[in-house]
Amino acid sequence: MTKRKRTIGTTAAALDRAESQLGRPFPLAFRSWLIENNGKGLESVSIFPILDDRDQRKTWDSIVRHREVWLDYCAEVFGPVTSEQEALLPFADFGTGDYYCFDYARLSQNGEPMVVHWSHETGETTPRGDSFHDFVTRLKAGEFDQD
Repeated sequence: MTKRKRTIGTTAAALDRAESQLGRPFPLAFRSWLIENNGKGLESVSIFPILDDRDQRKTWDSIVRHREVWLDYCAEVFGPVTSEQEALLPFADFGTGDYYCFDYARLSQNGEPMVVHWSHETGETTPRGDSFHDFVTRLKAGEFDQD
């Protein structure tokens, strides 16, 4: 029996489907990153994949699934989901229970949602980048090692 090679990256159709399910578009830099890297992490951060029919076993724990679980957690711990929570889209975690999220209520000058660190203990957010590209640059520079 031959082991099936893992599919890295995704398709525009899979991205479009996820955006439709979430009811919002991904930032362009994030879409581009997923096209090449879906299923990979970044430094010590786990980026949630997009469910891809070509490799469902590796991508089932998708960004859509994570958002549903996260909203359930918010409701259970903090009470009814607020408009501030609705504006957040968790796209990554790093093993502490906290998430990195796109904040669709706070747009940068280029119109992309800003990236924030969301605390599972307080529900508060802290800015981490004006865009996904800015976040990646700062992450690689080690600016968030204390998160």
